Amino acid sequence: MKKAVHHLPFSKIPKISRGNGIVNHLIASKNIGASKIHSGITIIPPKTSVPAHSHNTEEQVTILKGSLKIILNGEKEVNCNRYDSTFITSKIQHELINETDEEVHAIIIYGSVDVNRTFSKTGLTVLIGSKEDNFTDK
Repeated sequence: MKKAVHHLPFSKIPKISRGNGIVNHLIASKNIGASKIHSGITIIPPKTSVPAHSHNTEEQVTILKGSLKIILNGEKEVNCNRYDSTFITSKIQHELINETDEEVHAIIIYGSVDVNRTFSKTGLTVLIGSKEDNFTDK
């Protein structure tokens, strides 16, 4: 692995619209030479959710601002407030719901640079960050 340090000012990192007003700000990925993690900051508007899905790798979600409800496998609810974290193993269905009137900012870290998302409703599997990785009509 090539050794590197990247300074990534928030105002300059790529922003990816996921639909429904949800935006991912890409931090570490293959694009900058990451070999083991993929991470970013996701902003979820009020009264919005990321539909139920799973990944092929582990995921950590840490709330930086706001409150978020996470539903695991369609049954267990976890309410996360500022600085609370969840660790989700691969293939666990989860849905992220912002029921509040405030934006949620969450840092999300995946345990692989080769991350996919499988939407529970449709069974469609897409690469994280691809144009097919959107949250409208899923």
